[in-house]
Amino acid sequence: MPNKLLIKDAVLALPSGPMRCDLLCDGHRIVAIGRALEADGAAQFNANGLTLGPGFVDIHVHGGGGYSFFSSDPREVTAYAAWAPRKGVTSLLVSTVGPNADETTAMLASLEPAIGVHSPAAEVLGFHLEGPFLNPARRGAFHPDMLREPVREEFLRYQEAARGHIRQVTFAPELPGALALASAIVVSGATAAIGHTDATLQETNAGFEAGACHVTHLFNAMRPMHQREGGPIVAALLNDDATCELVCDGAHVAPEVLRLAYRALGPNRTVVVTDNLHLAGTNTAMGHFGGLEVEAETGVAKRRDGTIAGSVETMDQHFRNAVRFLGIDLATAFRLTSSNPARVAGAGKRKGLLERGYDADLVLLDGNVEVVATVCRGDLVYLADEGRTA
Repeated sequence: MPNKLLIKDAVLALPSGPMRCDLLCDGHRIVAIGRALEADGAAQFNANGLTLGPGFVDIHVHGGGGYSFFSSDPREVTAYAAWAPRKGVTSLLVSTVGPNADETTAMLASLEPAIGVHSPAAEVLGFHLEGPFLNPARRGAFHPDMLREPVREEFLRYQEAARGHIRQVTFAPELPGALALASAIVVSGATAAIGHTDATLQETNAGFEAGACHVTHLFNAMRPMHQREGGPIVAALLNDDATCELVCDGAHVAPEVLRLAYRALGPNRTVVVTDNLHLAGTNTAMGHFGGLEVEAETGVAKRRDGTIAGSVETMDQHFRNAVRFLGIDLATAFRLTSSNPARVAGAGKRKGLLERGYDADLVLLDGNVEVVATVCRGDLVYLADEGRTA
């Protein structure tokens, strides 16, 4: 029989306002929300006024907890998925790419068995291919030898190796072949995301017209805004149909700039991501990204030349930062970290909302917005205080 979990006396962070009530999970779904719920044989979690929201969905993450996605070992992914719920993450995309086409193909084929595994852990929804179709002029921390001009057939080879589980592809729209690539990405069922780009505003808009509808880490690794040439930043902010990633660690983008971007994007188009490396959530300061050494400091990992390679602040901290930097309430922050990224990843019909019939992916937060417990598809997989269960 499916397991039942009854969460008592929680404060649900809903768009309509906070509501104090109970929530019942039966199997991997939410089946009831209301007051004074009862369920024979259900395990109980006494929330006692903790905030309850949908679990975090991280669609741009390279690893964490010491586990790296730049690997052909699926155990790295499954170990991360088991570790991530302590930071409130209940589902994710594996963001990765290999040093060349053959190794990328082999990596995707090797990691694919970790996709969609319904173990008591965060669910891996698919892949985010960040590279190789990036502009070397805006490569960020990627080694230039890893990058190539877009070729539609190369992407289709990757999607075949991943068994159709590539859910997002970052590409630079100004490169030769990029617009044909964007169309192929969309036809395959994945999200075409503009990023690592030196595109002009006109070239960016051409990418949107070709099917792109998302922007990878807005501001980072892209042509900066100029008063006479807005580039990808202005094109993205003015496109009402485009969602945009914001890295809210306070180092990738200054808090004031994040707040300005949020005023343009609003709660429906903003997606908070971590861009975490394997160093996130560990006490290790040194590691590698793209074959080059990086060092963690003040929330980010940097190469020796100062180039940011990724964040080392985990999703729970990004959530708290989003509340503080953007001046939003908890319910809105859950939209940015749960429902919006779930939609981008193609899982918006079953993840990211506290509604009957949705996956029972849940996170409970205390008054300091710290993670107290995480539920993945109805399983209580992380609990900071064992005394709350009965």
